[in-house]
Amino acid sequence: MERNLTQGVTEYWLRLPIAYKEKLAQIRVWKNLRMATDAQDIWVRGITPNQLVSAEIRSIPFKKIYVQQDNALFLLGGNLPEERLKTSLLWSPIDKALPVEIPNYNFNFFGVNETIDFKLVASNIEHEAKAVLVNLDVLEVYIQNAPAVRLKEIQWTFIQENAFLLGTPILPIPGKSYWQQLNFLIPAGYDFEYPELSNFYHKNLQVTNDEYIVLQSDHSYYKIAKEQFKPLSISSYRRSQ
Repeated sequence: MERNLTQGVTEYWLRLPIAYKEKLAQIRVWKNLRMATDAQDIWVRGITPNQLVSAEIRSIPFKKIYVQQDNALFLLGGNLPEERLKTSLLWSPIDKALPVEIPNYNFNFFGVNETIDFKLVASNIEHEAKAVLVNLDVLEVYIQNAPAVRLKEIQWTFIQENAFLLGTPILPIPGKSYWQQLNFLIPAGYDFEYPELSNFYHKNLQVTNDEYIVLQSDHSYYKIAKEQFKPLSISSYRRSQ
């Protein structure tokens, strides 16, 4: 009768070729994990059953998952040991073994549509929208019949051939929404790959309280001075035309 190797198991191991080290970035925030390396592979231990079935673990390519039984490691789903227990490895907390790498930038030059080496990634966390980029024609149709009370909390300015609206609640019109973190306006559905770096970028981009930095999912950005915004109304829209 075959035994169930996973019965009673509370810890799993992950093995990944060193060449794919960056794929572990999404799990480096899990404080219970320990990491070590040998000549060719990275080893991660301490994975719980709940973490094992998480999207973060399942999305890591080229990995192998092991179950520890006594002094042997069994490939998940296998009945024969594939490795002996790794007793010679030097283990460290994963967030220490995979420190966030902060590149050196030339922050003295700051232009429109410049790119910096941050990465925005899709996020399942929902944030309240604080701004929206809309087509001017769409905005014009809406404000013709909108009550003044609906517009009074909204500021706006031009961005090329579009209107950038700032304020809540945002208007119920189609457009590209943004949420706010510090003075960054970030596309809805996205966040920094490493949210803890937001203060770093804010400081080193020398963002002032007089401007917003509008980030794009393609890593470009542009700035808008707060003094460019004016209250939204039918009359302010018509004067702008």
